[in-house]
Amino acid sequence: MPDNKYNLLVHILDKIAEKAPENLSIYHPEQGDADAEIHKRSRSFIHLFLKVRFGILDFSVAESQITDGTNDGGLDAYHIEEEKKIYLIQSKFSATPENFEINPVNGYEFFRMELDRIISDGENTARNGNRYNGKIIDFQDKLQNIQNLNRHEYILVYLGNVSSRIDTDQLLQVSGNVCDTAEIINGETFYKDVLMPYLQHDFFNQKDFILKIQVHRNQSNRISYGVDLGDEIRAGVELAFVPTKEIANMMSKYRNSLLRYNPRCYVGLTRGGVNQAIQESMRNTELNEFSLLNNGITVICNDFSYSDRNAEPGVATLLVTNPQIVNGGQTAFTLAHLLENSEDIDHFGNKEVLVKFITLPDRENMTDVIEKISKATNNQTPVSMADRKSNDENLVELQNYLFNTHGLLLERKRGQFYDAVQNGLVNKDSIVSSELLMRLLLVYKGEVARARSSGAETMFRNYSLDDIDYSLLYLLIKIYRKIEQEENRDRGISQRDRYRINEWGNGLRYGKYAITFFVYKLVNNEDGQIDEKINIAREKWNDFEITVSNNPRNENYNVDGFDFANYYKGSTVNEELNEYLEQM
Repeated sequence: MPDNKYNLLVHILDKIAEKAPENLSIYHPEQGDADAEIHKRSRSFIHLFLKVRFGILDFSVAESQITDGTNDGGLDAYHIEEEKKIYLIQSKFSATPENFEINPVNGYEFFRMELDRIISDGENTARNGNRYNGKIIDFQDKLQNIQNLNRHEYILVYLGNVSSRIDTDQLLQVSGNVCDTAEIINGETFYKDVLMPYLQHDFFNQKDFILKIQVHRNQSNRISYGVDLGDEIRAGVELAFVPTKEIANMMSKYRNSLLRYNPRCYVGLTRGGVNQAIQESMRNTELNEFSLLNNGITVICNDFSYSDRNAEPGVATLLVTNPQIVNGGQTAFTLAHLLENSEDIDHFGNKEVLVKFITLPDRENMTDVIEKISKATNNQTPVSMADRKSNDENLVELQNYLFNTHGLLLERKRGQFYDAVQNGLVNKDSIVSSELLMRLLLVYKGEVARARSSGAETMFRNYSLDDIDYSLLYLLIKIYRKIEQEENRDRGISQRDRYRINEWGNGLRYGKYAITFFVYKLVNNEDGQIDEKINIAREKWNDFEITVSNNPRNENYNVDGFDFANYYKGSTVNEELNEYLEQM
């Protein structure tokens, strides 16, 4: 379903354009000007790439690196990294879903790149004799001011679909052999590696983080020791009290990028529960009691160093490489929320939180060790089974399938799309919760009663995706969503109107999973039949309920009328649905 993903992408590009200053008219075209609308989205497309790949959130900074326009020499944008890498970007945004994901660009476009002339020759004019635009000239000036420029690696990034007949070596040749390597990001890859991480707010790859801590005279401010994990793996452990504001600043910017191994993502503050308790202990204490009241934060990292030689009295710096918060995520994002609320900034003061830094070598086989540490540290505080299972490989695979194939967002981790919803990038109706998925998985297996009656803990503890046809699971999601629309269609003010009792009996109120199973069996793997089969279900449902209510095996449900609330989660509904379908 390329349309779903493409429409989502276009909506995000329009949101990016809304942030542009009014004086940049390219981002605010007149209504009805289709060509100007495409141009606006083409520029926003580059902004989105710069945000996700390089973490450039400031619109003006990103805009300064976009050279796209008249006389740009085929260079649409650039980015100069501190790690001696210079990215040269050419972008081809497509105005239709098919062109964006499938159809390659005309090969002639590659020959428009004049990178050799801009960089190798240092020319100010294009081959046609026109002077390059001001941003290209600025880029040349920046290159001239870089020390040891010859040690920098040039990387060509092409955003668009390329014919299978053109490989990266050919792309480097037609671009003037300026770049050392080339990267092609086609539509499918852009959806997977740019759009999805942006929706999850999990796109930063900041390597080194500097945290400043207080040094208290005549008392130690950290503990350091080592742990032998076997297989020649040794972990370093450092404990330090870190100012809460340092943690808040880090989490406020990097969000889910710091929570990849955590069972939860960045979520909002809710009434009651742990988040509110953390919030209140920050607001209601004057001194540093928070460091004693809070359980602390556990961070996995690849390297850790401490220095108090920074010419700043009473302050030491911690340099942490590739940190990931595996426990204490709620503390971190609650502190970030407080920081983002101007009324709460004064509550930070000198308050600190205990942080345990576990340093593991940067090896490929460390994932299992990290997962064990994450599970062990989270066993010490209440974590739901849904949260514990959120990083299971099967769920990750299913999430990727649903998005890549159908443009559907599965929230396998609580809060995974929190920022996207808060910022109006997606609405809640476009997200499927992992709990709903588990219930529909039971429907897939014909266990309609359990789909309605099972608790979340039981479903997640016992779920299995082995031998599951993901395409049929997606079909069930589509059917269920259509059934939900039946409940919301032309809703009146009375409960009877809400559940459309005249048409559906008690089905919409108590038996949505039963109706979903019924329609699923009628559809027979053809999703184009869903509306037609729902109409059949609607015509038959009152008859189905009359049939089961008169069945002697259901006499226990006849108490002051038939108890459909319990019937739809009882022991006979599965069998009777199949019997009724066979008789049709």
